[in-house]
Amino acid sequence: MRKKILIMIGLLILSILAYLFVFFIPTFESIMYNLSRPDRQHLVFSSIMNILGNRSVQLLALVMVATLTAFSTLTFQTLTKSRILTPSVIGFDSIFIMIQATLVFFFSGLPHLYLDPITNFILSFLFMSGISILIYMSVLRKHKNNIVFLLLIGLIVSTLASNYVNLLQVLMEPETFQTVQALTTVSVVNIEFSLVWISLPLVIFIIIYLFRKNYVYDVMLLGEDISKNLGVDYNKESIINLIFISLAVSITTALVGPLSFLGLIAVNISTEMFKDYKHKNLYIYSSLLATIVLIFGQAIIELTGFKSTVTTLIQFTGGIYMMYLILKENRVWLSLKM
Repeated sequence: MRKKILIMIGLLILSILAYLFVFFIPTFESIMYNLSRPDRQHLVFSSIMNILGNRSVQLLALVMVATLTAFSTLTFQTLTKSRILTPSVIGFDSIFIMIQATLVFFFSGLPHLYLDPITNFILSFLFMSGISILIYMSVLRKHKNNIVFLLLIGLIVSTLASNYVNLLQVLMEPETFQTVQALTTVSVVNIEFSLVWISLPLVIFIIIYLFRKNYVYDVMLLGEDISKNLGVDYNKESIINLIFISLAVSITTALVGPLSFLGLIAVNISTEMFKDYKHKNLYIYSSLLATIVLIFGQAIIELTGFKSTVTTLIQFTGGIYMMYLILKENRVWLSLKM
């Protein structure tokens, strides 16, 4: 166990160093040429320090996003009793795109609402969290913690949002359509640094809250009836935790875009590696793994010349891994049935 943790910490350090200094590889010859000229040496050092400073803030954003994704996914899987579900099934990706398209289409005369990064982030966060909380409260209050029904509502909302965006895109002018594409193509490279500092206090609060509730989730993992017998208010805890999950996913989506499968990869691989079902430990393991995957993936993308994005790489890998989990669960179920 200790050996695996040390290996993960070592990989994390290597991935951080790789991300911080990967820009040296494509620009090495240019840097060495400028260093050979005394009149340009001070400019080279100042530019390198500026780049490292910017990448440090980007690194902080990646750590925040990876940790939030791991925490929210593990908590969501505990509530749904399923290893193949993630909070993205509620349709956060489609809701985020719907918000951006609506702002551009209906408020084109007020461009500061969507072109200003801070205003756009705050509006996106408020609308995404508000819509998800409204869905949670209305569905769970009437259907007594029916998570399956909640997932069905999320699928319907996602489909409606996608169709709504398609309709707006047909009515848009080419310039407006390009604006929507630019707003919905969020990445770490073009992240607004001020957004990182604005969201940092809320991120810390959500992580601390979920981590301190780890013993409650250990009991909830046993099922609703057993949890109630052991003194846990299952319905209340489910609603509160779903609200915190919606806040976490809203922040991560607004910061770096959709990362549907990052939590799936990190939580399931951590569970398989450490054979541990205590949330206190799994929060740490899955956060470490999610951070390694996200940072190392971004370093690989930059090494390949930005041919793709880290979100696309994670979506592709996560989709394959999800298919593996479904097939694995199906084999287990068939063996038990026989």
